[in-house]
Amino acid sequence: MGVPLLIFIGFLVVIMAAGIAANVRRRRALVAMAAVKRWDLAKNDRQLPGTFGGRPFASGHGRVARIVLRGRHDGRSILVIDYEYKTPGSDGDDTHHYWAACVDDLPAPLPALEVVARASRENKQIGPGVLAGAPEFVRGDPAFDQRYQVTTTSHQLAVDILDPKVLRLIASWPDFSWRIEGTRLLTWGKGNVKPHWVETCLNMLVALAEAVPDEVWRTARG
Repeated sequence: MGVPLLIFIGFLVVIMAAGIAANVRRRRALVAMAAVKRWDLAKNDRQLPGTFGGRPFASGHGRVARIVLRGRHDGRSILVIDYEYKTPGSDGDDTHHYWAACVDDLPAPLPALEVVARASRENKQIGPGVLAGAPEFVRGDPAFDQRYQVTTTSHQLAVDILDPKVLRLIASWPDFSWRIEGTRLLTWGKGNVKPHWVETCLNMLVALAEAVPDEVWRTARG
């Protein structure tokens, strides 16, 4: 074994060790966050991903929620998932995909509606899942329509939810993909769950839920 190869192997070992150490620190930070906020924490839940119908939970195999946090945030029931799935790699080995998702329970179940940033390449790779075949909804606001793609099973719901107040709220944020699925409002992003990401996304989800017009909930409740 030549010296260059030994150096390369040593370099890989250092990188792997650093990655493992960083993941340990991240998980400890999530445990600490859960303790401070009095959230319940569970690990390696293979059933939870199957309760969702859309991206990122509609692709791959070996789906597992490595860490699950449940609790309350700003008076709302929330669910945070450190999610992993696999797809076959070109070399015959599985490719691991790591995603994060936050969920905010809604006051009443609603038809599926998804708002995805057009610039997000990752979202294009994992398919629409529960909204497969649903038509694209065009709001008629050029800035919004150029930035986001909306699909839904209910045209009227999209009209009602994406009112001027909600559009103003979304316009002030960085690209933020989200979906309504029954009583769940969720967002997702590529990468492992980190405490600062959790806090930011939950704040945005709560703000979005509170911006939904009251008429939407009255209609949903019948």
